[in-house]
Parts: sequence; structure tokens; C-alpha cells
Amino acid sequence: MLFRILGLCLLSASAPLLSDNISVMGVGRLGLTYALCLEKAGHHVLGLDVSESYVDLLNEKTLVSNEPGIREMLEASQNFRATTSLQEALDFADIYFIVVNTATGEDGYQFDALTGLLKEINAQKVAHKHLVINSTLFPGYVRNTALPLLKDCTDVTLSYNPPFIAQGEIVAGLTRPDMVLIGEANSHVGDLIEGLYRSIHQNNPYIARMSVESAEIAKLALNCYVTAKVAFANLIGDIADETPGSDKYAILNAIGQDSRVGPKYLKPGYGFGGPCFVRDNRALADYADLLGIDPLSFRATDALNAQHAVYMAEQLVKQDLEEYIFEDVSYKPNCPVKILYASQKLEVARLVAEQGKNVTIIDEPSVIAEIQALHGDLFHYMAR
Repeated sequence: MLFRILGLCLLSASAPLLSDNISVMGVGRLGLTYALCLEKAGHHVLGLDVSESYVDLLNEKTLVSNEPGIREMLEASQNFRATTSLQEALDFADIYFIVVNTATGEDGYQFDALTGLLKEINAQKVAHKHLVINSTLFPGYVRNTALPLLKDCTDVTLSYNPPFIAQGEIVAGLTRPDMVLIGEANSHVGDLIEGLYRSIHQNNPYIARMSVESAEIAKLALNCYVTAKVAFANLIGDIADETPGSDKYAILNAIGQDSRVGPKYLKPGYGFGGPCFVRDNRALADYADLLGIDPLSFRATDALNAQHAVYMAEQLVKQDLEEYIFEDVSYKPNCPVKILYASQKLEVARLVAEQGKNVTIIDEPSVIAEIQALHGDLFHYMAR
């Protein structure tokens, strides 16, 4: 059977598209990985970014990235280029992957970049196009904000397709995922999006297709479940630490062998952090509040995570060491991408230092500079 969807040919829902054009709007770390994975699969891809100097680096193939695989894929690419021209990106393709940053403020998600881009697209009165938002959304954003922003466009559909990736493993997350979440505008564009993913996959993941509204909730819910699992593991670990003769590793390893639980994320250690888990857990709690539903488990997970940091700091202070050394303090250990956002290891170091203890941070110069900007001379620093 032959489908023709938005001007793109698709032999089946799983067949790769070898002659289509795709515009990726926002080619930062995640968007660039999307673009290069699609290009490697045989698609022609145009990336859109606001920075001329960054676009030049991409087109000259001289970008230095600490995300594994990106530099090699960029150097090998034949059908990828970048532009700062929105009009060029709009004209290039019939399908747009929108991967702009969802910022986080004191009041939760901030969609300034996404909303601004949608307004610009609407001003061009585009027609017969398909937009796929990959940026994290708050439930209801597509129906209540995004679609009204495209009121002057004709025959344009809007889908939601958030990825589940980890910093330092984005290529693997896109090419070998456990699951792909597609909030489809309709079944035809759902076929199109699934076909694009099948073309880049190196495995056979579950493709979860549902309404846009369901996908908005599912994205947050999955991360909320993972954070609950991390918080639970650390709570059990803390209980075991206070129980003579018990071994938290043996306990959690045993629990993880039950198929109803599973071993992933069920290990004691620092609590969850980073740019996704913390804010997604809080976002779904905020959405539940708006619905008049008390999000007890989400709030409890957040509280347990904070409690565990306090517990770890208290245990360290009791040791009364001359010096406390914290090395590699980004939220994800042993990762080439250093992100301090909501790092619990850094939070524990802060709590120990605020007890008057001598704390030394050992990390890369760029990380140390970022910590100094946040905490000044609270710590001693040693570059590695």
C-alpha cells in the first residue's frame, strides 16, 4: 500500500523515507542529534538556529561537541546543513521537528522560545505542513496555546513527540530506545512520524501512539515514576544504614529481581537531579493541582529526594573529617556532558560546607567556574 502524506511518500509505516526533506527547528544538543540521526538514515535535513556563528560551525563541520558520536556524524554527513533563515526552513520541507529549549523558571516551565517560534510560523501563513513538537510541554499546551497560535495557517497539523534520552547518551537514546511516544494529530501523520523513527532505529522498540493530550501526560508520568523509584531506593537504603547488620545493596538487589519491580534505578546513592526528572515531577504535580487532584505521591517523591540529601550530609558531618572531597559533581556521574542543574551531589557538598566543614570540589575548570559563580568561596577548588 502506498501512502502519500503531506507530499512525502511512505511505502509502509516502517519503511524508511529516502527522498524526503525534514526541517529541524532548533539544533542544539538534542536537535542536532535528531538532525544527524535522520541524515544518517538517508533523509535530507535542514537545521534552523538563531546563531550565525553556530550555524557556520555546523556547515563547516568544525563544531566541537562533548556529546558522544556527534562530531563523527557531523563530519560524515552529506545531506545536512544549517541556516538562520526561518523562511528557508519553512520552504525546505513539509514536516518540521521543533526542538527548541523549554526553560525552567520559579513558576515552572517557560515556553518563550517555542511560543515565539510558533508565532513566527503563523506570521508566514504556512499551508499543508506538519509540525512535530519535541520540546517538553505542560499538559494542555498544544490545545490551549499552540493551536490558537497557528490560527492563520491552513491545513497544518500539530503533533507531540517528546524523546526519552540521557545526556551523554542521546544518540543511543534516539536510535535504540525502549519506547517512542507519539501524540499524533491524526493516524496518517502518526504513520509518517513512526516511519521516520523506524528509519533511524537499530532495534525494534514499542511505538506508543496516542492523542496529543495523552502524550503530554505520559511524558511527565514516565519520568515521575522513575523519580519515585529512585527516591524509594534511597529511602530503603537510609533505613538499612540505620539498621545494624543490614546491607542496602543486597536488599535492593533482591527487590529488583521481582519482575513487577525490575532492577533499573533501584540502587542506593545520590538522589535524582538534572534538567528533566526534577522539573517533570513538579510539573505533573502542578497540573494535578490545577485539576483539583492532590498529587501526594509526586510531592512526596520531591520531599524524599530533598530529605535524602540532608541525610547524606548529616552522615558525612558525623565523620568529622579534616577535609571532605567531592569529585565530578554534575548530576550524572562519569558523563562527558557536565550539567549542574539540580545536582544532588553538589547539594550535599553545600550542606556539608554550610556546617563549617572544609569541602573541596575537584572537577573540570569550566565546572569549577560555574560552581564559583553560584557559591563563591563556600568551597575550596581543585581543577583536574
